[in-house]
Amino acid sequence: MTTFLHTADWQLGKPFSRVEDLDRQADLRRQRLDTIDRIGEVAREQEARFILVAGDVFDSPRPTDRLISAALERVGHLPVPVYLIPGNHDHAGPGCLWESPHFLKEQQLLAPNLTVLLTAEPFERDDCLLLPCPLLRRQSSGDPTGWIQSLDFDPSDARPRVVLAHGSTVNFQADLDDEDEPGQANFIDLARLSSQHDEIDYIALGDWHGFVQAGEKAWYAGSHETDRFPKHGQLPGHVACVKAVRGKAPEVLPIPTGAIAWFTHASTLLDSGGPEHLDNELSRLSRDAGVTRVVAKLELDGHLGLEDLGRLDALLHTWQARMVHLRVHNRVSLQPTDAELSSLTGRAEDPLIARVAASLATESGGDDEEARTASLALMLLYQQVTQPEAAT
Repeated sequence: MTTFLHTADWQLGKPFSRVEDLDRQADLRRQRLDTIDRIGEVAREQEARFILVAGDVFDSPRPTDRLISAALERVGHLPVPVYLIPGNHDHAGPGCLWESPHFLKEQQLLAPNLTVLLTAEPFERDDCLLLPCPLLRRQSSGDPTGWIQSLDFDPSDARPRVVLAHGSTVNFQADLDDEDEPGQANFIDLARLSSQHDEIDYIALGDWHGFVQAGEKAWYAGSHETDRFPKHGQLPGHVACVKAVRGKAPEVLPIPTGAIAWFTHASTLLDSGGPEHLDNELSRLSRDAGVTRVVAKLELDGHLGLEDLGRLDALLHTWQARMVHLRVHNRVSLQPTDAELSSLTGRAEDPLIARVAASLATESGGDDEEARTASLALMLLYQQVTQPEAAT
């Protein structure tokens, strides 16, 4: 039995452009480097013999020299040999980063345990036969695993045979993320590859960012650090610990490595307890990771009065300050209580405020941008009238 770790899609240097705060963008990029250290811890814990990276170590085919050096230093600290193939984001080919003078120099000095597999040919270890399928361009119309079909394996060889590939499979061609590219570039014909069922012992895949079984002997390890909101059936922020034996089904165990928690939460707010309930839910959901290591997406519906809408606004401001990033789809509408509306429109001593409040209340009845602006203005007016110290 040969034990190894299967990882993929480190995406080092990913820009996280949807996060507005530049410091927090940098924090997310730094965490992807830090999590490489966690992979090393898992390798020690599981007594892995080596680590595979199934493409996309870098998010770009032209990472900065500084990022290359930082990545290689981390890889050099890993306790076992590391084997990687280029993926679509960091593909090989003429002038590629893998053959640049800076990379080659730093690899030799900082990460002598790293082997970049740039050729589609068997790579032999004493305990395993690796079948690498590197990508030589970002998009290829051919199956990167096609060359394996012509191999004649030695039936007396007891080493497990492991395919290392990066691309999409038939299982996922209709399930694209909003950051993925459409089409079937780098398409892996898993059915054809599996026709060699008795010849292949494990297929280590990259390109899909969550841990997913793609076939009887095929897995996507997913990204080692979560970098997007998870979909149903995926397990982001993990690596795969694989125990492979020649001629037998592999044992595959997902092991968590990610430090950043990404979650979505939907809530309908209908009464005065809504903002407090939402606050409690966010506290519960962020407790395990720690609030400063959370990226969240909120889907908010319902309706609240003027005072409660103001409390919700303050609550969201607080959580946005705490979290790495908070994306809010806020469809909560304004529904002032009779008392709240009367406190504004019934001000005989201040007819101007009464007229403005009545006009804003009428305009806030819709669900378009003008109505939302009117609701905000009415809420601010209410705070100014009822809580002048808080409003200033």
